Amino acid sequence: MKRSVLLFLCILLFVAVGVLNAQQQKIAFVNSEKILAELPEAQQIKKELESRVRAYQDTLERMSRELQEQYDSYQKKQALMDPKAKSDMEKSLQEMQLRIREFQYQKFDTREGEIAQLREQLFAPLQEKVLNVIAQVAKEDGFSYVLDKMDNATIVLYADQKFDLTYKVIDRLKRGGTKSTK
Repeated sequence: MKRSVLLFLCILLFVAVGVLNAQQQKIAFVNSEKILAELPEAQQIKKELESRVRAYQDTLERMSRELQEQYDSYQKKQALMDPKAKSDMEKSLQEMQLRIREFQYQKFDTREGEIAQLREQLFAPLQEKVLNVIAQVAKEDGFSYVLDKMDNATIVLYADQKFDLTYKVIDRLKRGGTKSTK
């Protein structure tokens, strides 16, 4: 009987310590999309990007129209063309199509394209500013973690360094995954 009471008290103590620990770690979230939507600087960057995208799209459309016009012309004349002229025209059409694809990749690729790089370059200082303010607010209000509430994922935007286990994990992995004997 004494043993079960002692066990019950131990369990109760562990639960109480866990609840106290959980209360000390405050978690908050922000919606970064909404924050950026409210910042005039972000709106200006967005307009600049849209302007650049529009210019590239216009160029791409012009190139595509030229290709289509030359292809239509080729279709009308191909029956009367000698094999060498026909081959040259087909080669020219293929080269135009390749240039269009290369232009599209150079400008619009989601990782390496000019638009993606420009977006990263223009937004980087603003993102740093937002993250710094998030960290300040989190510290002032006593939050241990601040998450970004997004549609498909959750990202930690701020975490109190005292909860960082990175080097402890690295150390343990380097020792073969065993617990330290300290």
